[in-house]
Amino acid sequence: MFFDILFAAISIILTYQVIPEEIIGFVSNIYLEMVVFTLLVIGIFAYLDLYNYLVFLNRFRYIYRTTKGIAYIFVFYLIWMLASSSLNTQNEFSLFVLFGIFSFLMYFSRIILIPVFSLLLPKKGIVIFAPEGNYKYIENWIKDHTVSGLNVKKISQHKEDLEEYVKKGFSVVISTFTEDWERLIEYLLYFKNRVPVILFAPVLTGIDDVDYWAYIDDVPIVYFRWSGRSRAYFFVKRLIDIIGAILALIVFSPFMAIAAVGIKLTSKGPVFFIQKRVGKGGEVFNMLKFRSMLESSDDKPHKEFVKVYMNGKDGENRFKLTDDSRVTSWGKVLRKVSIDEFPQFFNVFKGELSLVGPRPPLEYEVDNYSKWHKERLSIEQGVTGIWQVFGRARLPFDKSCFLDIFYAENRSLCLDLHLLGQTPQTIVFGRGAY
Repeated sequence: MFFDILFAAISIILTYQVIPEEIIGFVSNIYLEMVVFTLLVIGIFAYLDLYNYLVFLNRFRYIYRTTKGIAYIFVFYLIWMLASSSLNTQNEFSLFVLFGIFSFLMYFSRIILIPVFSLLLPKKGIVIFAPEGNYKYIENWIKDHTVSGLNVKKISQHKEDLEEYVKKGFSVVISTFTEDWERLIEYLLYFKNRVPVILFAPVLTGIDDVDYWAYIDDVPIVYFRWSGRSRAYFFVKRLIDIIGAILALIVFSPFMAIAAVGIKLTSKGPVFFIQKRVGKGGEVFNMLKFRSMLESSDDKPHKEFVKVYMNGKDGENRFKLTDDSRVTSWGKVLRKVSIDEFPQFFNVFKGELSLVGPRPPLEYEVDNYSKWHKERLSIEQGVTGIWQVFGRARLPFDKSCFLDIFYAENRSLCLDLHLLGQTPQTIVFGRGAY
């Protein structure tokens, strides 16, 4: 982040230096422009999670997302200039010079400067907890990635042996080959709120292309920061929920009207469907949806499906009730584009849901939960979340639940905004929806 702040300021200064005074006119105050541009750079790069340590270790992904960030900055800076009436035909050239200089400095810092500094700076001590004794794979990976700046201080099969290092603040790498999810979460939560944890577990294979993770031969390396517990975060999150819910209800009102008319024309029964759902801490509330099923539908098929789904293995089923005769023809359309979920913005406004969080389960779903599954109920449930963006119906339940737990332990405003930003394209392309 230091180099980004420095080079954002330098980019503004150099643009002033290389463009003749009679041409440059895109700013009235260089200091104001420097502040606006720098805040935009930091905000967008944070939104893209470019300050996540693990993203840096995947060089191709890091450069790709840097390129995406530069493009976003250009677009939003252009919008700001138009809004402030700073842009005209005379200074368009200055804008492109600015982004030419900025782009060069960003690629220079990420390809050359940051790796060199990583090699020169003192290495950060870490410890490896390998309960099954399998640690060579992750140990060799750390040694091969010299730019990581990590130095393994101790390796042990017993977490109690690492207490001395944990008390000193050493990060812990958990290398476990267990397929027992209960045990995996137990290993993880042992270090909760004490030190950062890097988890390497082959059982997570199949959760692909999560923006915030690195990968070793398709095996995710997952970083737990234990964030999102400050009063400031909760205050701002609730404020975003209220404003977002109001705006969503206004913007989506035409679609909701069409959905309501379609429901009335294609089937008998009420427009809305009220369903008991389980929220934070197991509290039950009434969740509002557009009705997508026949009015007299029996929930027995779904109850049976839930039991199969929660015990399913990869490839055994589609992980969702894809051919449900209870769903109306119009209901299938609503579900495909998630319009049936829009009334939940009323729940968000009331404070029963958040815009971002794990999806609230049904009561009989919770009845089938194992102890570790209930960790996903430790926070406010949401309209959209990490499972909707990176999993939806494509993943088995245990892996979907792990995604929710990852979000619960790594919440931040940047992560929330990123998931909100990713949700529309997930809905539009119907990825994993049925």
